[in-house]
Amino acid sequence: MAKNESHERQNGEASLTVTVYLADDHAMVREGLASLLSRDDGKFSIIGQSGDGLSVLPDVKRLRPDVVVLDITMPGLNGLDVCRDIVKRCSGTNVLILSMHSDVQFITRAIEYGAVGYLLKESATTQLHEAVSAVARGELYLGPGIPRNILEQVTKSHEDPYERLTTRERQVFQLIAEGKTNRNIAEKLDLSVKTVDTHRMRLMNKLDIHDQISLVKYALRKGIVTI
Repeated sequence: MAKNESHERQNGEASLTVTVYLADDHAMVREGLASLLSRDDGKFSIIGQSGDGLSVLPDVKRLRPDVVVLDITMPGLNGLDVCRDIVKRCSGTNVLILSMHSDVQFITRAIEYGAVGYLLKESATTQLHEAVSAVARGELYLGPGIPRNILEQVTKSHEDPYERLTTRERQVFQLIAEGKTNRNIAEKLDLSVKTVDTHRMRLMNKLDIHDQISLVKYALRKGIVTI
């Protein structure tokens, strides 16, 4: 994958700075990640960060970082769906998923959606520099604790009705699962209540789920929201 690397010349030699965007719903985690990356003087530059999944894509489209370090559990829109949108709309930006989730379903979906790397948070202290560097180069990076045969499972074909949802339907779905009303969702997504209701009906038909309790249970099973 192409990368947007910032080049600085010093004493006739090229020095590459990797631009990084941090997305995690906990400010303290983002601060910790920024501190870890700042230890390698000049190699990484943090150019933006967010704690809300809905704001990540607009930021990334504007800032065009080399790497987005992205958590899965995010309010508004989960990190896997954010990853999917970044890969589709922001060529030149690579995604490193940094998560506490070691379940195979999360790892395979991340890779299917175009993530270049997957690192467990428990390994961030020792592996973050290596992971971000590899992902910036477009190299697949699977951190400690990730099954080495995971790619075999990614290539297996499977039918998942969730994959039929549009980006807007995924946004509405997650906000419903988070307990937001149609009016709340309309305000957050800058839509009319009628449009939100239309998206709600369409996504429920696609998923063959027809009540809110079942919808929330489905979201929990998929890891789209957590308790």
